[in-house]
Amino acid sequence: MKPSLKRLRILLRKVKPKHAVVFCHHNADPDAVFSANLLVKLVRKLKPGIRCEIVAVEGLSSLSKLLIEKAPVKLAEAPKLEKANLLFLVDTSTVEQLGEWKTKVKSSGKPLIVVDHHTVHPETLRLASLLLVDPEASSACEVVYRLCKRAGVRISRREALGLMFGIIHETRGLRYASAETFKALAELAGLGVKPAEAFRAMSEPLSRSERIARIKAAGRAEIHELGEWLAAVSHVGSYQASAARALLALGFDLAIVGGEAEGEIRVSLRSVPQFCEETGVHLGRDVAMKVGSLFEGMGGGHASSAGINCKGKLEEVLTECLRLLKKLVL
Repeated sequence: MKPSLKRLRILLRKVKPKHAVVFCHHNADPDAVFSANLLVKLVRKLKPGIRCEIVAVEGLSSLSKLLIEKAPVKLAEAPKLEKANLLFLVDTSTVEQLGEWKTKVKSSGKPLIVVDHHTVHPETLRLASLLLVDPEASSACEVVYRLCKRAGVRISRREALGLMFGIIHETRGLRYASAETFKALAELAGLGVKPAEAFRAMSEPLSRSERIARIKAAGRAEIHELGEWLAAVSHVGSYQASAARALLALGFDLAIVGGEAEGEIRVSLRSVPQFCEETGVHLGRDVAMKVGSLFEGMGGGHASSAGINCKGKLEEVLTECLRLLKKLVL
């Protein structure tokens, strides 16, 4: 079922919100940041006079920091959660991705709307008042864009550029784009945004620290054979998702990269599309969710891209991810 604009209108009439807080996941990527930005415009269109604050939990990713210079997004430095009477989770399938805010959001008792394209975690389902989720969409930007189209929201050139940033990033340079994605991009280009401009802005070189993390992950990688598939298991202190993508670029079919910081374990799982298509394994549903719940945390994501936030020992979490994948594949 496609996200329902009608149900959003009904909830806004029922709640009569005066103040909303929009949360993006930790280390917010371009898809989260720019979809949240347009979501605020949609909510203001449907509920004139509402105050909205966007929270980038634990800050923005390095790429997002570069891109908001091209397509500015106003972020709240000290959001007033106690004054809000409506909350949104954008591109965030589990509250574990909210860092220090997760306990406050879970215990707030305020209506919660989830806007996403990931498979939503069961606990998030229990907390949510409304789901605006389309797992078939390539990005959260695409979900919000289509809602805005139906609501008659006028999108500026800068907002269109931001959406293009989010879509290109989330589809890994359009590798995972669908026919609907290309249709949306064509419409955004019609608003005066040249795809070449977006690609050029996103081609900034990786930071030194991110390059070092990728190199360390490659050097530490353990190679495992899952039948015909080659899997890598590694660990780095940061940039786990980037490191996992780099391992795929090296030739692995599957990458599991974990790290630990301030008592929390984060694991990124990535695979080539063929792995999910031929094995039927959904990394978010079949691996991340199960491992996350097993280690006092949460996990979720797409078929070929997923993440886990949990507790415990990193080595045990990585071992469990690999054990479960072997069970599913072999």
